[in-house]
Amino acid sequence: MQNLGNIFLYNNNRQNKAIYHQELEPIGYFLFDTDNLHKFTFYHKEIIPHVMLFDFAAFTSLEYITAIESKLENTSIPIIVVSEAPQSLIYHPNISHYLSHKEARKSLREILETYCVGNKRHHILYINLKPYERSDFSKSVTESEYTMFEVHTINAARQYIQKNTPTIICVNFLPNLHQSPKLFSFPKTFYVDNTQNIKEVKQFLH
Repeated sequence: MQNLGNIFLYNNNRQNKAIYHQELEPIGYFLFDTDNLHKFTFYHKEIIPHVMLFDFAAFTSLEYITAIESKLENTSIPIIVVSEAPQSLIYHPNISHYLSHKEARKSLREILETYCVGNKRHHILYINLKPYERSDFSKSVTESEYTMFEVHTINAARQYIQKNTPTIICVNFLPNLHQSPKLFSFPKTFYVDNTQNIKEVKQFLH
């Protein structure tokens, strides 16, 4: 079977331990799964993952989550955090995606496939660098006929662009339009904010 990609999973949520293996390994992902942070860090250096995934059980303290996040500041690999903790309380500028367990069941496979396999043609790549804010923009796209891939870091957007082709790119934090000239040379790149809706860019999606 072809290896679709390497997924490193730090998982202290024992209820979900078997689910990841049952869902991901049969379709071709290599899954390294541990609740030992030392092992996770060691193997991350030995075998480069396409995605790092953290599943935190409900009892995990906010301090523990943010302490782990702070250890990953220098990585360019997309990081997904699955937790019931509010994004505003565990926000870190290096986290690419925040998902509740319900959201993970719905969209995790799509996210992994986008990074590992690619060939996606979402209407919008939304670089939402303020995930701690309520996003009317994201909500309006979700309720529309258009598809969107939302990331929270420049590195994740760069990884996305390497394998996928959106119709437009939207960025919600203007200073960051200048951080990556190669990425933002994309011909249809627009500044939006979380209070806007899809009507602002709809004309560029056709």
